[in-house]
Amino acid sequence: MHHSSHALAIAERLAADLAPDALGIALLGSVAQGTDHPHSDIDLFVALEAGAENEIRHIEGRMVTLSRKTLADLEGAFTSPWEAVVAVGAWRRARLLHDPAGHLARLQTRARAWTWEAIGTGADRWAARELVGLAEEVHKTCGMLARDRARSAAANRAILVLQLGYAMSVANRLVCDSENDLWDAVAAAEGPAWAGAWDDAAGITGCDHRAGCVAALELYRLAAARLDTHLDGDDHDIVRTAATLAAKARTSVERHR
Repeated sequence: MHHSSHALAIAERLAADLAPDALGIALLGSVAQGTDHPHSDIDLFVALEAGAENEIRHIEGRMVTLSRKTLADLEGAFTSPWEAVVAVGAWRRARLLHDPAGHLARLQTRARAWTWEAIGTGADRWAARELVGLAEEVHKTCGMLARDRARSAAANRAILVLQLGYAMSVANRLVCDSENDLWDAVAAAEGPAWAGAWDDAAGITGCDHRAGCVAALELYRLAAARLDTHLDGDDHDIVRTAATLAAKARTSVERHR
């Protein structure tokens, strides 16, 4: 595909320009994996001694994302539950463009050997804690629906749809090549009830606004049931109260159909 070879050529030329100041440079994402489309961005990771910075460039009609990080930051992604979901898969299939001391090769070897045992039960605790933070969005969605504030309810609904997907990717111990693969992977792992609610909440099925909001609340209830045993004390009460509120909203809508 011409767009793929063009993107790779851009990446290689830019890496050559950046190489003198870098410990290593790697191409990650769809361009590295050969699954890009003409509008895919070109993801370059630049390893530095110190400092971190993200930069977006426009080169020959393509968007280039430059992520400058220290080696410690790059390695840290393998111990962060949410980052690991995408970072491990991306590094397994990364294309190393500049690696004179072998730092990135060692990182890639680590990614290929990595398993969720590296994080252990901390993954479930992280996912459960995400539900605690999202309990507020459940209350807001219900409140905005009651007050007929459609835009505010829609905003809270969107937050639930996206953030719950991240939490459940960790709960399911997923490893994805990119974030683009995450949503289908979570739907497959969680099954028809989750997939159907997510499609309604995300607007895929074309259901009305209220039904979409209720679907987002149902996602929260499903996630809460899945992660209930990883919560205790006030966290347990916060999530259970929000899940109960979500269930009541669903019952109310069904009653009035």
